[in-house]
Amino acid sequence: MESFDEELSCNVSIIPEQMGKKTVYIARCEELGISDFGDTVEDALNNLKTSLRLLIRYAPEKKQFLKKDKPFLTTRIFL
Repeated sequence: MESFDEELSCNVSIIPEQMGKKTVYIARCEELGISDFGDTVEDALNNLKTSLRLLIRYAPEKKQFLKKDKPFLTTRIFL
């Protein structure tokens, strides 16, 4: 696993989706519009982390869009 000089973070949306009779989970980095999927939420998040690390390795300028601070509040509201 590659490490970075600074701790980076992003906002992630997790959406369950049906693929035939199977449910998969889509994890999407909102800042970069990158997504990946997995059979579980944990798999989807791990796969997204791998994708983001690869993106940053080959396009380091994308790091500027990621956060260097911890979120004050994370929540979801329904209307």
